Amino acid sequence: MTTRLKKIKRVWRFLVAILVATLMMVMIWLFSSFKEPPQVDYIFTILLVLIAYACLETVRFIQLRLYNLSNFQSHTLNNTISFIVSIIAGTACYTILFYGFKWLDYFVNYSEPPMIQHMVSAVIVGVIMSIIFALIHFIIIWEHQYYKTYIQNEQFKREIAKANLSILKHQLDPHFMFNNFNTLYYLIDDDKKLAKTFLKNISTIYRYILDNSDKASIAIQEEYHITKQYLEILQQRYSKFLVVEDDINLKDIEHKKTPPLVLQQLIENAVKHNRIDEAYPLNISLSSTETYFTVSNNLNKKRTESTQKTGLKNIEKRYRFLTEKHVIVKKTDHLFTVSIPLITNES
Repeated sequence: MTTRLKKIKRVWRFLVAILVATLMMVMIWLFSSFKEPPQVDYIFTILLVLIAYACLETVRFIQLRLYNLSNFQSHTLNNTISFIVSIIAGTACYTILFYGFKWLDYFVNYSEPPMIQHMVSAVIVGVIMSIIFALIHFIIIWEHQYYKTYIQNEQFKREIAKANLSILKHQLDPHFMFNNFNTLYYLIDDDKKLAKTFLKNISTIYRYILDNSDKASIAIQEEYHITKQYLEILQQRYSKFLVVEDDINLKDIEHKKTPPLVLQQLIENAVKHNRIDEAYPLNISLSSTETYFTVSNNLNKKRTESTQKTGLKNIEKRYRFLTEKHVIVKKTDHLFTVSIPLITNES
């Protein structure tokens, strides 16, 4: 995967050239007006290098600090503000330290005391150095952001593939297939019309799984529709012992998205971890708001059932890649509820 930096427009490149040339001309004019030309001294040269290093560290510290603390939604605005403020801070650092350096030079080498020309030239040098340091560090930050985003995207793809493969394997589990075909076997003799509907629902669901298992997100209306077919299969298997309450408002879920197969996984978890019989009927409720889709069920936990909640962890991990909203899990003595965020283009 490769990317290219946006080309700077010709007019902006020309303006930068004018600015740099102007600054250099001003510096030449200022230096030529000094009573004493700058002298080369090894110790004082080292001090100037240390001042430049302090300027560099100031620019780096301010740029990182502001970038990490800024809450602007626009990365461009965030980068611009941190870039400008770091240049101002670096210039101020260089000018102040150079002022102290000039007084030291005055007392040690008996040179001329700090004058306006010295301070103006210090500001100009500080601005130029700070711009160079800020640009270098900005490029480093940009490169870090690029590779970090690239790695996150690759990790996201792997996690999505891993999660969807896990769900696919789960849905194609031999035990699950056996239950469906066993139900179909008895329906053929008892109710051929219902058996056809049952078989059609099964084929639709598996076609949906194969078509969407590699996608990051899909329209939740599509997921909701296929989940209703999945619930029909379960109701045909468990008869009146599985009760479904559907309070979904279609306007709430319009133009919203979700990772594929999440709703089916929540339904399957409810069926897998609870008893479903005449003594312990299972009630599954579907509801929605503008921001969440909720699946809840009463608890008839199987005595021998043990779970590590890998299904929920899987769902939470997938959502972390798609939105800042969290999956909400609530559990009481009698009710288990999972609310998944409705993903929009903005989120």
